Amino acid sequence: MKFAMSISMERFSPTDLMSEVVSNMLALARIADEGGFETLWTAEHHTIECTISPNPFTILTWLSQHTQRIRLGTATLVALYWSPIRLAGEAVMCDHLTGGRLEFGIARGAYQYEFDRMAGGTPQQESVGYEGARTGRAEALGRRLCP
Repeated sequence: MKFAMSISMERFSPTDLMSEVVSNMLALARIADEGGFETLWTAEHHTIECTISPNPFTILTWLSQHTQRIRLGTATLVALYWSPIRLAGEAVMCDHLTGGRLEFGIARGAYQYEFDRMAGGTPQQESVGYEGARTGRAEALGRRLCP
């Protein structure tokens, strides 16, 4: 049997200090690593105070410096938010910086309010994979967000 854990920087109140939030996540990652868990997963989320993770690659690279053997995975990278070339480059760099421990996961995302803020109101159901890129929607979105 293999065990995995999904964690994020969780901040449930504005009075919670970010230093404590960071410390709590690191403590959980170390427990999972030392306890023999196979993979630690973290997801991409934006503008959500209780799950702080705008770029899982940054968090996983940081965690790799404090863990020894646990694999480090992107539970969710929202395809529509990324250029395919940038996403591939970031994934490869993270894999190198983590000593080859990256597990890559991509998804359509979870919350419409994130799409409203990050993808110009694109319906969450339309974001599956790179469908938007194939239909030209992602290109048009990129022009709107990055003039």
